[in-house]
Amino acid sequence: MKRKILLTVAVILMVMLSACGMSEEKIGTALSNINNEYQSGTYEQAQTEIVKLEKVTKKMTDEQKSKYDELKPLIEYATQKSGEINNALNDAQSLCDQKMYYEASQSLDKIATDYKLPPTEQKKFDEEKTTAENGIKSVKITDALKNVETIYNGGDYDKATEELSKIDTSNLTDAQSQKYQSLQTNIANAKAAAEKAAAEKAAAEKAAAEAKAKQGISQSKAESLVLNTFNASDRAELKCRVYDQSSSCYYVRVFWHNDYTDNYNLVGDYIVDRFTGAVTKN
Repeated sequence: MKRKILLTVAVILMVMLSACGMSEEKIGTALSNINNEYQSGTYEQAQTEIVKLEKVTKKMTDEQKSKYDELKPLIEYATQKSGEINNALNDAQSLCDQKMYYEASQSLDKIATDYKLPPTEQKKFDEEKTTAENGIKSVKITDALKNVETIYNGGDYDKATEELSKIDTSNLTDAQSQKYQSLQTNIANAKAAAEKAAAEKAAAEKAAAEAKAKQGISQSKAESLVLNTFNASDRAELKCRVYDQSSSCYYVRVFWHNDYTDNYNLVGDYIVDRFTGAVTKN
């Protein structure tokens, strides 16, 4: 037992003597090595080495002392918290692997709030944050493509085109790119077909209107116009019919019903212009 105690004391004395005998140059080299160990994530090794410098802080230049004071709390914190931080980062990574990007992003935001991340953990955090953010963007793009497809299926091609143009195509997956191009083609074709059908319908309606205009008013309309030239009280006793027609007019004959004889007596003949509806007595 005494031998072990003496050996331990001897080691401590050697470390102290070694540190006490460090030159300014060696202190600078030691600080550089400690910083490299800290940056590379070997925090326990950095902690062991920086403890050795506690005995020579008075020998340090102002710049070295400043670097020492900066590194010491960072290394102590990293040594204490790195395991806890890595567990939280692994949980966030697992969420990303399961494509639970929103949950992963929330978990990472909590990590950023709860901890001051050491260099290695900061790098891992940044990688997972990028993965989560890109995942969220991908989910939003997929949802946007589904929305465009719904609008397209509803027949609102202008709105579908507008919504499709809002999608950022810079980071589409292969599947999303294929879907985007398919929708773009289908919407364009459907829109062109709809426009063609509308144009054909308009042309047909115009042709029908022109044909109707060339045909003029109907026979029944001509008869009605002639009757309207008589007093309303007399119309019930009158009857008229088209007995002839030409390309420009109808010839209408009006009869009066004789209640006593139950016969129709001729009242007169009238000419009705097929296009203006003007009535003149023949």
